[in-house]
Amino acid sequence: MATEHIQAIVLCDVDGLISYWSPGAEQLFGYPATAAIGQSLNLIVPEALRERHWAGFKHAVESGRASSSGAATNFPVKCQDGQVRTFPARFAFLTDAHGKPAGAIGIYNDRQGDERPFGPVQPLSAG
Repeated sequence: MATEHIQAIVLCDVDGLISYWSPGAEQLFGYPATAAIGQSLNLIVPEALRERHWAGFKHAVESGRASSSGAATNFPVKCQDGQVRTFPARFAFLTDAHGKPAGAIGIYNDRQGDERPFGPVQPLSAG
C-alpha cells in the first residue's frame, strides 16, 4: 500500500502576494489559508533569504522567465511556529496566454528525512 504524502501548493501573483494556499500548505507550514492569502511571500521566506529571493523574483517578472522554473530542490520555509524547515519543492514561473508574467507556483512535499537546504537542483525529466 502506497503511503500518501502531503503536497503544499502556494500560488502568488507578480507582486509576490499569495493568492492560493492549499490545505497541504496549512498542514506543512502551520498557517491557515485565511492568514496566508493576500500576504507577501515574506510570510514563508526566511529573513536571511529574502534579499536573494526578491532579486530572483524581480528578475523573473522583468524578464518574463526564470532559469530555475520547473527545477526541484530542497527549500527552507519559515513555518508558523517560527522554525525554519527544509522541504522538497518545485517552482514554476507562470505566464499568461500572451506570454506576460502572471506569478509563480511552488509545490512542496512533506519531509522524507535529512533534507538539506538547496540540495542539487533537479531539472524536469525529459521522460
